Amino acid sequence: MKLKLILILSFISLQNFFAQEKFEKEYRVKEKEVPKLAAKILQQWNFPKKVKWYAEESNLGKTFEAKTCFNKHKYSFEFNEKGEILDVEKKVKLKSLSIKEQQVIEKVLTKIFKKYRIKKIQIQYSGSENAIYKQIFQLNTTQQKPVIKYEIVVKGKKDNKKENFEILINQQGKIEQLMKIKSILSLNLEF
Repeated sequence: MKLKLILILSFISLQNFFAQEKFEKEYRVKEKEVPKLAAKILQQWNFPKKVKWYAEESNLGKTFEAKTCFNKHKYSFEFNEKGEILDVEKKVKLKSLSIKEQQVIEKVLTKIFKKYRIKKIQIQYSGSENAIYKQIFQLNTTQQKPVIKYEIVVKGKKDNKKENFEILINQQGKIEQLMKIKSILSLNLEF
């Protein structure tokens, strides 16, 4: 009886896990409209290129995002409403990742989809502000390291239906989040 209950609850959890939808609306804001702490962090990091600020409203709440280019990569810095850094994403191409990283990502995607096409891959860094800073500016240290995950946007065929999905996986290939992207004509600003 207990086993049956556990199996039923596991199935319900998996259904909810795989049935999530992502909705987000992103719009430009001025630096003076973002939390002071967030603006201060990016000013201290002193990026050579212009930083563009956005507010993002989603099914997960409201955040602020700063976007800039650095060392030939596009970076996106996400902050909560208090200005605390949540994560940093670095846009990359699959072939720029190590063979091991590529294999982990491809293994996950082939388990989920009959067919797929990767639209975007971002390396996601989270952890302390100091650890993220050292990672971005490639300051080698044996101390604090950020947590590294991969955020992948995929057009995939699942249940004989092609849809867009956002998948967050860790370095070991464990799926931490899988959401169907609810498309509303170009609410997101890509740069």
